[in-house]
Amino acid sequence: MSETKTHKIRDIFTEGPIAPAFIAESIAKHSTRHDIGAHEIFLGQVRADSTGGKFPAPTAAIEYTAYRDMANEQMIAIREEAFARWPITCLHVHHSQGVIKAGELCFFVFASSAHRQVAREAVAFVNDEVKKRLPIFGKEILEGGEHVWKKNV
Repeated sequence: MSETKTHKIRDIFTEGPIAPAFIAESIAKHSTRHDIGAHEIFLGQVRADSTGGKFPAPTAAIEYTAYRDMANEQMIAIREEAFARWPITCLHVHHSQGVIKAGELCFFVFASSAHRQVAREAVAFVNDEVKKRLPIFGKEILEGGEHVWKKNV
């Protein structure tokens, strides 16, 4: 386990979809770190069948909103827990706000460490905790204009 660090509040929210170029840049920025042997990444993408077939129309987009300040504060606790449990060197989390169309990226978790298993476990933990603990809400906009509120599972 690594030392417990106090992390500053970072705004994890991005207006609109997360660009693939941003992900590539994030990885590239770590090339100078010679203590890193593994990166693990989770990417969340809006899918057209988000409602699980419960509605006749597929999902055209998800409109994400959040209690932004509360979510960012809670993210500090999740980050500190991850750094306390695993010897990770870096942890980055980004979540979209606004309307994200089917096929676009809406969630990006990126952890680096000396070894792959550590990075994998940290990313899985952070992904699950963000879904459980952060006040982020998704309104699924169906083709045809109807909507349904998304449940985090």
